[in-house]
Amino acid sequence: MKKKLLIMGNNKRLITDFFMQLDFYFDCASTSLIAPDLRIHYQFFQPDAIVYCMHAESRDNINSVIRFADGAPKDDKVPFIVVADGSDYEFLCKMPGGRADLRIGASASVSELQSEISSVIARHKNNKIEGKLQTAPKLDDALDTLSQLDEELKKLESGDLNVNLPTSLLSALGRPRILVVDDSTIIHKAIKGYIEKDYDISTAINGAAALRFLKTKEVNLILLDYEMPEMNGAEVLKALRENPLTASIPVVFLTGVNDTAKIQKVLRLKPDGYLLKPIDKNVLLSKIKEILG
Repeated sequence: MKKKLLIMGNNKRLITDFFMQLDFYFDCASTSLIAPDLRIHYQFFQPDAIVYCMHAESRDNINSVIRFADGAPKDDKVPFIVVADGSDYEFLCKMPGGRADLRIGASASVSELQSEISSVIARHKNNKIEGKLQTAPKLDDALDTLSQLDEELKKLESGDLNVNLPTSLLSALGRPRILVVDDSTIIHKAIKGYIEKDYDISTAINGAAALRFLKTKEVNLILLDYEMPEMNGAEVLKALRENPLTASIPVVFLTGVNDTAKIQKVLRLKPDGYLLKPIDKNVLLSKIKEILG
């Protein structure tokens, strides 16, 4: 399977080379340097490396890329590769946090690009595997967890309902995942701050992005903005209900509408609930617990 590269930058010649001459080796996608665009491409394309093809980049562009490359969660980070001549790369290195896992000269040949990028991706993958092996649960810990579980099961058999499952087992069972669909990143951040302690959170900036996400990911609940440009909440809900794979996912509308007639219109769509903006933390948590238990 070809490795995936997310490509960005002002060096259009190099970017064209990736798509035209390196297509045999890599599956490439390009993105603008606008922060929401970067995040959406990264989330849905899931690249094996980020490639920044530099050419007379502005300070703002470089800052955007550095913040993006440095801001991914540790377990989700991929190699950050810069293709640039010396002066461009020196400019990047002078910026706060400016660093790359690999720098390749802008005049590198196609074969050099393929070889260097493939090598750094392979090294990164090996390092992640080694890290997971080092932090993997020890056999003694696993046996201890099984022993604790056995003791708790014996309590249940004897009629004792005061059971405490091992923490490691509870963690392994996973947490409900909630998808927040809203064109406002402020709403994303607010809801994440309210509930990330108890739930795993994914976000989508619009309805189309949410539907793409749900083609490959499972969620337990969707918090859906009712009023979005292009594809509004009603249209997204209709698409969800028409797809057998998503028809049963509970959907709660988020809406700034407080007019009684309009609220009745929302309820006719038969969502699993609706919440008025600005979102109240306690009301949100209560609704989630009502649906997910």
